[in-house]
Amino acid sequence: MWDVRRAEVLGMRILGILLILLGLVLWVSPQIPYTKRSSISVTPSTEVTSKEERMAVVPRPVAALIAGAGVLALVLAGRRPRT
Repeated sequence: MWDVRRAEVLGMRILGILLILLGLVLWVSPQIPYTKRSSISVTPSTEVTSKEERMAVVPRPVAALIAGAGVLALVLAGRRPRT
């Protein structure tokens, strides 16, 4: 029974730390570059593809919410279970 609880607490701590780190990274650098690939078929025998560089922007309040969720996960992981 205690091993299951320890595994849950460890998982919550890891999740909390990862969410805090993700929130901080998004706060510092809110732009996420990605490539959009689209396939344009001119004829049935020929296929033309195009690549377009795009940028996704994460608003700072969203980054703060992600970091806050990480803090909440750490707080909940530190609570003792009710007996």
